[in-house]
Amino acid sequence: MKTRPRTRAIRGRSRISKVRSQKTTRITVDFPESEHRRLKALASLEGVTMQEYIRTHVMDKVNATEIEEPKFRKLMGKILDENEDVLKRLSDKK
Repeated sequence: MKTRPRTRAIRGRSRISKVRSQKTTRITVDFPESEHRRLKALASLEGVTMQEYIRTHVMDKVNATEIEEPKFRKLMGKILDENEDVLKRLSDKK
């Protein structure tokens, strides 16, 4: 998993927001060629990159989804437990 700090403006759906310097994680998603062409065309119509288009729409969906607090804590606990060794190694890096 690669992470790196970034600072840049992200445009999307008539809003501009500033992404403060933060670590990012790269995610690879495979699309059929027809869906890729459609995504590229839609991003172009909005005047943004495909990355910005996908990020905006995915995060809109994520932010609109509510998870009950107990369920959220249970899921986060499971994720932290499963990745405990990796998180420990990352926290030890200077």
